[in-house]
Amino acid sequence: MRWNSIVFKIGATIFIILISILLPLIYTIDQLFARFYISEAHHQIDEIAAKYSTVLSNQEDIHALKTVANITKTEMCIIDQNGRIIFTSSEKLFRKDTQIDSELLKNINSESNVKSEYHSSINNSDYLVSTKPLNLSAIADGRLLVFTNEKKIKDSVHHVELLLLVSMLGALCIALGITYIASKKLASPLLQMEKVTRDVAQGKYFSKVNISASDEMGSLALAINDLGQELERYRNRQKEFFANVSHDLRTPISYIKGYTQVLHDRLYKDEKEKDSYLSIILKEANQMNFLINDLFELSKIEGGQVDLQLKWINIYELVENCLTKAALKAKQKGIDLHKELDHNIPFIYTDGGRLEQIIMNLLENAIRFNNVNGHVKLIGWAEKNKVHFLIEDTGMGIPKEDLPYIFERFYKADKSRSNRIGSTGLGLSIVKHLVLLLEGEINVKSRLNKGTTFRISLPFNIRA
Repeated sequence: MRWNSIVFKIGATIFIILISILLPLIYTIDQLFARFYISEAHHQIDEIAAKYSTVLSNQEDIHALKTVANITKTEMCIIDQNGRIIFTSSEKLFRKDTQIDSELLKNINSESNVKSEYHSSINNSDYLVSTKPLNLSAIADGRLLVFTNEKKIKDSVHHVELLLLVSMLGALCIALGITYIASKKLASPLLQMEKVTRDVAQGKYFSKVNISASDEMGSLALAINDLGQELERYRNRQKEFFANVSHDLRTPISYIKGYTQVLHDRLYKDEKEKDSYLSIILKEANQMNFLINDLFELSKIEGGQVDLQLKWINIYELVENCLTKAALKAKQKGIDLHKELDHNIPFIYTDGGRLEQIIMNLLENAIRFNNVNGHVKLIGWAEKNKVHFLIEDTGMGIPKEDLPYIFERFYKADKSRSNRIGSTGLGLSIVKHLVLLLEGEINVKSRLNKGTTFRISLPFNIRA
């Protein structure tokens, strides 16, 4: 496993979090146990001191304390008011008729009930101490002292600490295993996505991420798969476009070259045939010009190089101008071209030239892809601070599966007919970009062999 791999990073993160939780937890438990044992030991010797300080009444009872000390595993002694030791259960701590530690005596004299700690210089051990006053006439202001060795407490605490340490190590081992499995599981989809994105970058668009989760990871996988499909579709459209452009350029160039050669060699019979050849050359030159203009226009729009010329536009005049321009082509094909405009459409603040370009493009498409003696209708009305246009035709229609893609560059729904009538597949892409530039919306409905309807909605007042 590489140190900079995602598996290691995820695993290390989880492990550090676990350590950050476990160490303070173990320390807290250890401190709680230590305090608990010390508190219990204090409580135990305090009870012993309290119990036997009240029952002692004579010298015989005092000597019985040795037996009690052995049973309770404690050390006991009795001192007088000056700190002289009158009785001791053993000489591990004190010797009879000696003075107790001055610091301990100071604590004893300052309070009636004392819980303290004491270090014995005789056996070099630490003890917990509890002391209670005695009611013995033979010993004025006497006190009973009960000691318990801290070693027993520390041994118990160390035993608990050992158990905690073993438990922590076991928990860490389990955590390591779980962390490794979890990090592999979390990283696996990411590694798979990395591989697929690299495949897609190399043109292997068929490569897919096989993740069916319904969480964010699944959404990301779906997005990568969709990206691959979109890139593949774009590449195919681009290939088709360049093939079409090459064909659309090569064909007129071939015609122009061929008929120019005929004219140059004077291979025509009469002036009528000569004019026919010149008409063909002019037609093919116009087709080349149309293609080049479309390419240049789309390049400018997509590059953000279009400056809008905003002013107040009379929709009635603009629509009438568009219909006048399209009338000749419609008449040549026997197509009925008419309009239906509401009388409440106000002037709108927009780029009139670009709006006319949009409507003309859609009208020309409606005529170009229509049937002979068909119908084209332009409808307009105002509603909710927007002006709306419908361009309806009775042409061949667009297949349902092609509708989502008709505004893409290079896309042609009916490739054979588009090539035959001279379409480059750029017109609708230009229209879509221009509508968005004018802060509008465009959508389309179509029925195969019934016709197509484009709807455009533009605001009354475009933001400058």
